[in-house]
Amino acid sequence: MSRLTVTPRAAEAACNKYFPGALGGYTMDRLTAQTLGARGYTKDNTLFASCICPDEINFIPGEMVDLMKTRWGENFALGGLAGLPFVGKAGFSAFAHHVPAEGKAFIIFAPHVGVEADGSIGKILREHQHESSTACGAAVGAYKAILANKGPVPTADPDYDAQIGFIIEKLGQQVNDLVGAAPDPIAFVTYQMYVLARDTFVKQLTEAGGIYDDAVEVAVLGGIQINRAVGGDRFMPLMFQSRKQAPGTVVDLYEETFGAPPDLREALGGTMSNDLIYKYPLGK
Repeated sequence: MSRLTVTPRAAEAACNKYFPGALGGYTMDRLTAQTLGARGYTKDNTLFASCICPDEINFIPGEMVDLMKTRWGENFALGGLAGLPFVGKAGFSAFAHHVPAEGKAFIIFAPHVGVEADGSIGKILREHQHESSTACGAAVGAYKAILANKGPVPTADPDYDAQIGFIIEKLGQQVNDLVGAAPDPIAFVTYQMYVLARDTFVKQLTEAGGIYDDAVEVAVLGGIQINRAVGGDRFMPLMFQSRKQAPGTVVDLYEETFGAPPDLREALGGTMSNDLIYKYPLGK
């Protein structure tokens, strides 16, 4: 069965409830390209990068990351487990030095989450498998480890599992304090992973050396990648901004591209505010 056939009603309803405003890959690619094209971004002068979990379901042909790579030409990978930028400031600097001279950079970042046919959040039936598995496995695994330890106690080997250890440590307090009030715990964890990825991403991008040695402008799209076995993936945009090197040059591109941001009170049950999710500038 094609992934682009009709989505089961339960999956569609869950996606609309917990990730309102999520769009298909073709729509995301088209809308962002229109906005960036008006700002002078072209295939010749722009280097594309993605900060996405390395799970293979995020790179399926015909879905958003693949479409954007095709449009912009290349894809510098910045992401580690759960879509966090584990390449560090050195990785951002390396990316920046690959940008065309006096060119532009377009970077997307996103944690991901599966939505099962029955509407379950955090699972997906992968192609050629008989049973569903978790997505994002790192985020769900960290959540379970936190619950098992009744606190943000890293259970990973720091030498060989540094990434999952970092996620458990940073996610722990929020899970312990708030998850019980959320309508769906994995949806809540996914939004928490978005905030963690965003804060880490923006800090590294704004503090890494050489970002503007070649780039005259950087555009950043942040959100949540939603994986579905049938009906095609979705992407929930939560941040779309550009900036130049000088302070005070941040431009919010979200509303001109996607319209007004959806209200998240039903999705999160008041555990996280709209401002916490949407109001975060790409530097000063």
